[in-house]
Amino acid sequence: MPDNKRELGSEKERMAGAYLEQKGHQILEYNYRTRMAEADVISLDGDTYVFTEVKYRRDGSQGHPLEAVTKGKQRKVRMAALYYLEDHELVPDMTNIRFDVIAVLGEEVTHVENAF
Repeated sequence: MPDNKRELGSEKERMAGAYLEQKGHQILEYNYRTRMAEADVISLDGDTYVFTEVKYRRDGSQGHPLEAVTKGKQRKVRMAALYYLEDHELVPDMTNIRFDVIAVLGEEVTHVENAF
């Protein structure tokens, strides 16, 4: 078990990436960050760019991880998508994008496609 939250978060993001790869996604980037935005995993699912937020909880004592994907977090992921598309010279109106959430509760993985 990792020593700190950042290490644990990175471990769960890599686990989520492996899960997405098993579903046929091509992982493009982990931890894409700008000053005001962030996306945990960016992948390609066919011709669709997928921006995935990963949330982990050891147990349900603090609620289900899906409950932690607030409107503010969604806004940050959407902003990250816009920055990513701009950085890679992709036109948002002509690029298929999707926002997913992978919630990990203990060992249970829940993948919500088109979460927001």
